[in-house]
Amino acid sequence: MGRRLAPLAVFVGVAALHFVLSVAGQVLALRVAFDSQPGGTPNALETAVVRLAGLLLAPLIVIQNVAPGLSTPGGYLETAVTSASFGIAATGMLWLVRRRPAVRRRP
Repeated sequence: MGRRLAPLAVFVGVAALHFVLSVAGQVLALRVAFDSQPGGTPNALETAVVRLAGLLLAPLIVIQNVAPGLSTPGGYLETAVTSASFGIAATGMLWLVRRRPAVRRRP
């Protein structure tokens, strides 16, 4: 039973983690931008979250060109699609790691 639920757990875990970090980066971006102005000192953790979100959301450049209908004012639908894509990729990697190696026949 656990072996069958593992791909689902990986998908949900990776997609949820990606979505939370991406939304946190979007929310903190303006605050870090204002704190970076002269006379301000941005928090190192907030800056790291914003930069990480920038990396995690980089595929949005491609998604907006491929499916322009996904554009929403807040950008949360695009973020959810990107998070699901990362979850699918992680599940595929789990499958590749767990599959049995192909046996080659000797001539």
